[in-house]
Amino acid sequence: MTAPPPNGDAQAIGRLRADLDGAMGVMRDNMRNMAERDVQLQDLEGKSNTLHVASGTFSAHATRLRKEQEWQRCKTRLAIISVVLFLIWILIFIFIGERMTFLIISAVLLAIILPLTWCGIRHWRQQEDQESFRDVDGYPLD
Repeated sequence: MTAPPPNGDAQAIGRLRADLDGAMGVMRDNMRNMAERDVQLQDLEGKSNTLHVASGTFSAHATRLRKEQEWQRCKTRLAIISVVLFLIWILIFIFIGERMTFLIISAVLLAIILPLTWCGIRHWRQQEDQESFRDVDGYPLD
């Protein structure tokens, strides 16, 4: 028969078991906290991605709005310049002696200016259309 362990060894084994149980409890708590943090990090990552997409969309809309306002200002300026030039043209026509020569020169200038203006506006709109086909990061869409 084996003799029972001495009383001191039983106490040492009890303390070791208590320490081991305490360490296991701390490890379980740490693992639970780590799992909770992982869920929180995944939630934060989802919110970050949503914010990134929203900021890209906002940037694209802001760029489009800025270009629309720029075009509106350009049209307003062209209208004002056209009215002023028309009034000057009328004043010159009234006070000039060579009306036929004036009309011919005016027609030639108008024939040159209108196509140039049309080409400029067309070029500007093509650039705007090309930029509208880019995604939020500024790279062309495939």
